[in-house]
Amino acid sequence: MREKLVRLGYLLGLALVLSGILYFFASNWQGFDRYTKIALSVGLMLLFYGSAFAVRKLLPQQAFLSHWTLLAGALSFGLSIALLSQIYNTHAESYWLFLIWLVPVILFSFFTKYQPFYVLSFVLFQFTMAFFISPTGAVSQRGEQETLLLYAAMAFVNLLIFWIIKKKHLSSPVIMYAAFCLFHYIFLTVSLPDFTGSSSLRIGLIIFYLLFLLSSFFYFSKVEPQRSFLGISIVAFALFVIEQFFSFIFKHYAEWSLFLALGFVILFIGASVWFVKWLTANTSAQKTSLRVIKRIAVIGITAIASVIGSSSLGGLITLITGTYPTNGMLVIGVLLIVACYLIKADIPTVKYTLLMMGVLISGGASFFVNDILFFIYVIALVALLVFTKHTPVRLLLFVLVQGLLLIKVPTTYYDTIKIDYVLLALFLLNAAVYAINVHHAFKKAALLLAFIFLLSLTELSEPSFLNIIYCTVFFVISTVFLFVTVRKEPKYDFIVGMIFWFVFLAMKYYDFVWDLFNKSLVLVILGLIFLFLSRKWDLSTPDQPQPSFLDRSRTAVWIIILVQLIILGGIFTKNEVLLQNGKEIKLALQPIDPRSLLQGDYVELNYAIAHVTLPHVKDGEKVKLVLRPNKQGVYEYAKIYQADDDWNKPYTSKKKDVVITGTYHEWGIQYGIEHYFIPEGTGSKVESEARFATVRVGKNGDAIVTKVGK
Repeated sequence: MREKLVRLGYLLGLALVLSGILYFFASNWQGFDRYTKIALSVGLMLLFYGSAFAVRKLLPQQAFLSHWTLLAGALSFGLSIALLSQIYNTHAESYWLFLIWLVPVILFSFFTKYQPFYVLSFVLFQFTMAFFISPTGAVSQRGEQETLLLYAAMAFVNLLIFWIIKKKHLSSPVIMYAAFCLFHYIFLTVSLPDFTGSSSLRIGLIIFYLLFLLSSFFYFSKVEPQRSFLGISIVAFALFVIEQFFSFIFKHYAEWSLFLALGFVILFIGASVWFVKWLTANTSAQKTSLRVIKRIAVIGITAIASVIGSSSLGGLITLITGTYPTNGMLVIGVLLIVACYLIKADIPTVKYTLLMMGVLISGGASFFVNDILFFIYVIALVALLVFTKHTPVRLLLFVLVQGLLLIKVPTTYYDTIKIDYVLLALFLLNAAVYAINVHHAFKKAALLLAFIFLLSLTELSEPSFLNIIYCTVFFVISTVFLFVTVRKEPKYDFIVGMIFWFVFLAMKYYDFVWDLFNKSLVLVILGLIFLFLSRKWDLSTPDQPQPSFLDRSRTAVWIIILVQLIILGGIFTKNEVLLQNGKEIKLALQPIDPRSLLQGDYVELNYAIAHVTLPHVKDGEKVKLVLRPNKQGVYEYAKIYQADDDWNKPYTSKKKDVVITGTYHEWGIQYGIEHYFIPEGTGSKVESEARFATVRVGKNGDAIVTKVGK
C-alpha cells in the first residue's frame, strides 16, 4: 500500500513541476526574443530526456519515473516543433506538424514496447489524418468523392487497428476501444444530413455501415459474446437511427411524416420485443453476461424509440394546435410516466420507452410553466425516486432532478440566487450521497457529479479572491481524494479523481495564466514538496532495481533523440537562413482570427495575390509568380507566372522583381505564409488594424511573414 502512495506522490509532483514550467513559459513567452524562445523550447526537451537517464541511474528502483520523463520528452518534441512553427509563422494546424511528431514516437513504441507511446502514436496518427483531410483555416480543395474516400480510409484503418489488437497481434486495450469508437464516429459523421452531398458513394457507405452494425449485433451477441463491443454498437445504432430520423423530419416536416414516425416507433418497439426474446434464446453468452447484454439492448432500443416518439408527439401536437401548450405537454409527459407503472407485464422496452418519453416531454415543458407547477413537478420526481424500486430509473431521476434545478433556479431567480450557490449545494448533496451507504451505481454517479459541479465552480468567477478559493478547494479535495482512493479496489473512484485532477490543471492553463506569474511558482513549489515527501517515504532500495526498457534499448533511444534534434535543427536552419537572407516586401491582406490547437492565437492572412486566376494550370500544381511594387511600395502580381517550368510569356527579371512560390488551387494560391501568430487575446485588434504584411522571400521563392500592421 505504501508503494502505491509513493508512486502517486511522484506522479503528482512531476505533473505539478511540469505544469509550473509550462505556465512560466506561457506567462513570459511574449517577452522573450526569438533565439531565447528556440533555446527554451529545445532545452526543455533535452531536460526531459536527460532527466530520464539521470533518474534511471539515481532511482533504479523506480523505473516508472524514468519512463514518464522519457514520455514527457517525446511530448516536448512536438511542442518544440509547434513553437518553432509559431516563431517562424509556419504550419499552423498543419498535418505536417503532427506527422513529423508521429515518426519518432512510433520508433519509441517499436523499441520500448511502452503502452503510453502506443497511445500517443495512435492519437498523433488521428490528428495527422484529420488535419490532412480537413485542414483548418483553409478552403478545402478536395471534391466530394475524394473527401468521402479519405474519411472512409481513416475509418477502415481504425477498424483494422481494432481487429489487430483484438486478435492479440498487439496488446493495447485502450487503443482497441478508441479505434472501435472512432470507426463508428467517422461513419456517423459521414451519415449526417448533407455532410458532403448525397452522392452514390455516400449512400453506399451508409448502407455498408448499417450492414456492419447489424453484423456487429450478431457477432458480439452470438458468435463471440462481448458486452462492451455490443454496447458500443448498440449506442452507435441508436445515434444512427436518430440522426436519420431528424434528417427525414427536417426535409418532410408535416403531419403525415410525424404520424409515420409514431407508427415507426410502435413497430420498432414490437420488433424489439421479438429481438430480446431471440437474443435470450440464441446467444451463447453465460447467464450473467446475457443479463447485461439484454440490458444494453433495452437501453439502445429505449433511446431510439423515446427520442423519436417524444419528438414526433410534440411536433404533432404543435402542428395541430398551432402552438406549444406547455401545461398540456407537462400533463402528457406525467401521464406517460404513470402509464409506465400501470403496465404489469414484464416488457422492459415498452415500459422504459413510455418512461423516457414522459421524462423528455415533461422535463422539456417544465422550464416554461409557472414556478409553482415546476416545483410540484420536481417534488413528484423526488417522491418517485424514493419509492421506485428499479435502480436505473432511480438513477435517471436523480440526475434529472439536479439538471432541472441547475438550469431553472439560477435563470429564474438570478437576482437572489447565483449559480455559484446552486453548484455548491449540488456538490455538497452529491458528496453526501457518495459518503453514505447507497447502491454502488448511485455512489459512482454522485462522485462524477460532485467533481463536475466542483470543477464548474473554478470556472465561474473572474480572476478574484473567490476564484482562488474555489481553485484551492478543488485542488486540495481532489488531491486528498486521490491519496485516499489509490489503495481501494475497484479503481473507478481513483480513475475519476485522476481524470478531474489533470483536467483541472489543463483548464487553468487557459484561465488567467497569462497575467499570473505566481501561479507557475506555486505549482513548482508544490510539485517539489510532493517529490521530496515521496522520496522521503520511499523505502525501496537501489539494490533492487526494477527492469526498464531504457536498459535494453538505450542506444536506440539515443539515436531517436538525435534524429529529433536533427529535425529541429533543420527547421531552424531553413527558416533562419530565409529570414536573414530573403528580400523584404510588403503585401496587401485581409485577416481573420481563428485559434491554433497547440500554438495559441493566430490570424489567417488572406493575401490579395492569393486571388489570382492562372489559365491552363492544374489544381494542386506548383507555380511561381512574379511580384512588382506599385507606387505605394506594395507588391502586386505582375501578370507573369511559371508553371511546369514554362513561363506564360517571355520574362526578363527587373531589379525590384520578386519571384514567390505557391500552390495553385481553384479557390486561390497558397504560399505557406497564411498564418501569423499573435499574443493571446489580441486577435480582434489585429483583425481590425492589419492591412499589410511584411514578408521575406528567398531566392528559391519560399517566404516567411515577419510583421503584420497598418
